[in-house]
Amino acid sequence: MNAVLIGMRLAVAGGRTGWARLALTALGVGVGVALLLLCLTGQSALQGRAERAAWRDTSPSTPATAPDPMLWLAVSDHFAGEPLHRVHVAALGARPPVPPGLDRLPSAGEVVVSPGLRTLIATTPRDQLGDRFPGRIVATIGPAALEYPDQLVAVVGYAPERLGELTGAQRVFGIQTGLSGDYAFTLAARLLIGIVAVLLLVPVAVYIVMVTRIAAVRREQRFAAMRLAGATRTQLAVTAATETGVGAVAGAMLGFLGYTALRPVVAGHLTHGGARFFDSDLTVAPAWLIVVLAGVPLLAVGAAMTSILGIRITPLGIGGRASRRRPPTAWRIVLLGAGIAGMLAIVAGVPWLVEVPPPEGPYMVFLLCLLVGGVFAGPYICLVAARAMARLGRRATTLMAARRIAANPRTFRGVSGVVLAVFAATFMACMLSAAGSAPGAAFYGGLRPGVVEIYVGNQPVTRLAPLMGARTVAIRVHPDDWSSVVSCAELTRIVVASCPLPESVRVRGMGRDATIGVMSGAIHESVPGAAGLPIRALYVLTDGTLAAEERVRTQAALLLPRAILNTQRDTVLQESRLWAELTTLARLTTWFVVLLAGCSLTVGVVAGLIERRRPFALLRASGVRLGELRRILLLESVVPLVLAVALGAGLGAAASYAMAVAQGDRWFPPGLDFAGGLAAGVLAALAVTAAALPLMNVTTRYDAVRYE
Repeated sequence: MNAVLIGMRLAVAGGRTGWARLALTALGVGVGVALLLLCLTGQSALQGRAERAAWRDTSPSTPATAPDPMLWLAVSDHFAGEPLHRVHVAALGARPPVPPGLDRLPSAGEVVVSPGLRTLIATTPRDQLGDRFPGRIVATIGPAALEYPDQLVAVVGYAPERLGELTGAQRVFGIQTGLSGDYAFTLAARLLIGIVAVLLLVPVAVYIVMVTRIAAVRREQRFAAMRLAGATRTQLAVTAATETGVGAVAGAMLGFLGYTALRPVVAGHLTHGGARFFDSDLTVAPAWLIVVLAGVPLLAVGAAMTSILGIRITPLGIGGRASRRRPPTAWRIVLLGAGIAGMLAIVAGVPWLVEVPPPEGPYMVFLLCLLVGGVFAGPYICLVAARAMARLGRRATTLMAARRIAANPRTFRGVSGVVLAVFAATFMACMLSAAGSAPGAAFYGGLRPGVVEIYVGNQPVTRLAPLMGARTVAIRVHPDDWSSVVSCAELTRIVVASCPLPESVRVRGMGRDATIGVMSGAIHESVPGAAGLPIRALYVLTDGTLAAEERVRTQAALLLPRAILNTQRDTVLQESRLWAELTTLARLTTWFVVLLAGCSLTVGVVAGLIERRRPFALLRASGVRLGELRRILLLESVVPLVLAVALGAGLGAAASYAMAVAQGDRWFPPGLDFAGGLAAGVLAALAVTAAALPLMNVTTRYDAVRYE
C-alpha cells in the first residue's frame, strides 16, 4: 500500500495513543501558527499607522492631487502629555486638496476634530484646550486620518489672508501619501517585532521536534513490523511524515482559529506609544498568511522525516542512532569567550577599542558574540555542569541524572531560546533601573517641573509681549553666530543646570551643540543690547499644575500657531510609556519562552521515559523507589533550564554593565520584581514538567520487564 495512505490511516485510526500523538502535534503547530500570525499583524499595524499619518507630512514638494492649491501649516502640540496635532488650512480655490478622513476642507472659522479630541474639548475648560482651535466644530475626522482610535487631531480652517500672515504657512498642491516621516522609528519597531517573532519561533520549532521525537519512539514496534514486511527506511520516513503532517495541518487550522479569536483581545489591550490599535490594523497579508499556514506544517513534516532517517530501525526494533554523536568540545566557548573579553576591554577603557569610529561599533560586535556564543556554548556548559554533578553528587539518583545529561548534553537545545529571551529581559531591566522611577525628569539640561517651553523661531520682542513677564525667561539669538543668549541665573530657573556653566556649553561658535532645550550652538551669558535681540524660545514658569501649563499652551497657540511647546510632563510620560512597553514585551516574551521550554522538557521527559521504560522497570524491580526514579527525570529537566536562565541573565547583566561604563553612567542591577517574575516563570515551567512524572508509575510496571 502507498506509504502516504498508510500514514494517513495511522494518524486517524491509531487508537488513544494515535489521538494523543495527533493532539500533541496539533497543539505545538497551533501555538506556533497563532504566535507567528500575531507577530505579523504587529508588522502590518505599525506600517498602517505610518501610512495613515503621512498626510500630516504634506509639503510644497508633494505631488498635486487637486486642481487648486491651499495654504498649509502643521504643528505638533500636547495636552496632558498626550500628543496633539493641529493643522491650519486655507483654500486658494474652489477645488483644493482634501486630507483623508474629511469630506471637504474646513472654511474660515470652521474646525474638524478627531472623536477623541471632540470628547476632550467637551469635558475640559476652554481656556485650557478649546480656545486653541478658533471657530466652531463642524465635523469629525474619520479613521482614515488617524493613527489610532483615541488620537488627538484637529484641522482648523482660516481665511487665506489670515493664514498667510503666519510664519511657516506654505502653499501646497496635494496631500502626502505613503509612509510618513516617522518611518525610521516605525522601521526600528518593526525590526524589533521581527526579532521577537524569530525568538518565539525557535522554542516552538524545538517543541515540534520534541513532539515528533516522542511520536517516533511510540511507533517503534509498528515500524519494526513494517520493516519485517519489506518497507524501506525512506518509506518509513514518508509514513511518519504523513502521519505528522495530518496533525500539523490540523494544528495550522487550529492556530488560525486561535489567531482570529485573539485579534480583538490584542487590539483592545496591546498598546504602542500608549495608544491602542484599530481592529482592522491587526491583519496579515494574504501572501504571509499562505507562507505561515503552509510553512509551519512543512517544518513539522521535515522534523519528522529527519528524526526517522536518523534512527536505525530493524525488524527487531529500533537499534539506536545510526551514528553516535561526539560530545561537544571546548571550542564551543571560543565565541562566547571573545564576547566576554571584548566587554571586559570596553569596561577597562582600552584606547584602541573605545576610540574606534563609530564608538558603538565594537560594542555591537561583542554583543553579537555574546548572543550567538551563549546559545552555541550551551551544550558544552551543560556537559561541564553534568560532569561536576557526577563528581560532587552523593546520591545515586544525582549520579544517574548527571551521567544521562553528560551522555546527551544537546538536550540544552530544547531550552536554547531561553538564553536569548532572558538576555533581552535582563538587559532591558538593567536599563530601566538605571533610568530611575521618573524617566526624563532630572537629566542635566532637562526642563524643570512646571516650566512650559515655547519655541518661537527668532521672533521680535514686540510680537511676544503678551507672553512676557516676571515668570518668563527669554532665550535670545546672538547677532553674530546665531547662538543663544541667556544668563546663567535665568537658565537655572528653567532647566536642571549649575553655575558657572560647563565649558562644553559656553564654547563659542556653531560647531558645538548645547544639551539644553531647543538651544543650539554656544550659550552666551551676556551681549551688548541683548534686550532688543530676537527671541528664539520662551520658558514660562507655572505652579506645576496641569491646568496652569495648559493655559500657557493655549495662550501661546493663539498668539503663535506655529509655536512648538513642551513640558517635562510630556517627556516623562512618553519615556515612561516606552520603557513600560519594552519591559512588558521583554517579560511576556521571556515568560512564554520559559514556559514553552518547560513544555519541550516535558515532552523530552515523556520521550526519555518511553525510551528507558525497561531499564527504569528493572531498577524499580530491584528496589529503587518510585520517588527516586522521578527525581532522576526531574533533575534531567531542571539542570538545562536553570543553566539557560542563569546564562541569559548573566550575559544580559554583563552587556548592560559594559554599556553603562562605556557611556560614563552608573550601572544598576535589575529590581527584585524582575528577579521574582523570572523565578516564577522557572517554577511554572518546572511545574509543567512535573506534570509528566506520574507517568513513571504506569510506564515502569513489572510487565515492562518482560522480554518477548
